[in-house]
Amino acid sequence: MRIDVHTHFQCLDFIKHLEGRRNLPKGVLDGGTYVVQCAVGLNVPALPKMIDIEKKLRDMEDMKIDVAVLSHGFPFGADVLGGREADYWAKRINDHLAGIIDRYPGKFVGFGSIGFGDCQQSIAEVDRCIKKLGFKGFQVFSNIGNKVLDSSEFMPILKHIGMLGVPIHLHPAIPLNRIGLDSANLFLPLGFPYDSSLNTLRLIQSGLFDETPDLKLIVAHVGGVIPYLWGRIGTYSAPSALVPDAPRLAHPLDHYLRRLYVDTVCYNVEALKCCYEVMGAEHLLYGTDHPFGRYDLAAELVQQLNCQAHDRDLIHHGNAERLLI
Repeated sequence: MRIDVHTHFQCLDFIKHLEGRRNLPKGVLDGGTYVVQCAVGLNVPALPKMIDIEKKLRDMEDMKIDVAVLSHGFPFGADVLGGREADYWAKRINDHLAGIIDRYPGKFVGFGSIGFGDCQQSIAEVDRCIKKLGFKGFQVFSNIGNKVLDSSEFMPILKHIGMLGVPIHLHPAIPLNRIGLDSANLFLPLGFPYDSSLNTLRLIQSGLFDETPDLKLIVAHVGGVIPYLWGRIGTYSAPSALVPDAPRLAHPLDHYLRRLYVDTVCYNVEALKCCYEVMGAEHLLYGTDHPFGRYDLAAELVQQLNCQAHDRDLIHHGNAERLLI
């Protein structure tokens, strides 16, 4: 059995709503296909495999994926709209996702969207997603409205999710620091994993995990750079002459890093092996990022891991069942 925790749908009404905006992101119709201009140098098309769910189901069958955990497929959330508009469109996207899940029982699980326009409205939408729509967690982006994720206005919402005990899938957003990032071949391989890693570390250092010990954070794309830089992060998070302002946390930083989960979206078995050896099989969840990148490589890479069948089962479905199903 395989459960794909990182795979996307798109709400076409939201894309159409982005048409005609003066500021990025904005939608344009190009030769019959909608394209969202996300940032200078980065355009994301509205691909049929995210809008036509029958096409996604056919790919799932080809990839032997039994259940897909759907999240909205852009490197930003409705939060980019701001205020009431952001909260309204988060609800619209969530209703659209709920309709997909209802139409295909047993095939899909939902990660909800949050507008972050108004704190109380966002908390209410979190509760509606879990208690009424039956979603199993949330997709949250690595920065919100061009603000770091641990900004004070977002923390009550993230704490509320943590207290509910449902996962947050941390997806890369358009990086806050775009100096030198002026093309897709710089955004996608470098900017995205950097931004998600930076804001994961900021969440840890904010004390969020001390306040909400039940928080389950899944960092997309094999945790960005965190597994590779694990030792360096720990070394320079402890008090020293170089780090006089080390965060005051209840535990050493390793304690929090070991609580993270990651999906397996990467395109190199050595990178996945590093992640497996550093984090352990209990913290890896199968993901493809369908229909982006080399989603067809996911199964092959996990199969190439030198691990016991029990560990491979945990990665394929066991961990996801424990967290989501």
